[in-house]
Amino acid sequence: MSLALAIPAAEAAMFTAGCAAIHALRRQADGVTLGLAGLLAIVVLLLGIAWTPDLYLAAQTDDVLVETTLSQPIP
Repeated sequence: MSLALAIPAAEAAMFTAGCAAIHALRRQADGVTLGLAGLLAIVVLLLGIAWTPDLYLAAQTDDVLVETTLSQPIP
């Protein structure tokens, strides 16, 4: 199986496993809701870190800014 077919198959399998787990844990709905909310928060934080502009990250870590368009030199 090529990678182009393996990735969607793995995603479908994980989705099906998640549905089965939620169905099996339907009596503990509050716990499942709390777990899914925590997972959502982690994903949002990771996406926020991944999409942070490189120049902002460099400024926060005191690295040398390479691609600046400032008219004055940085002291």
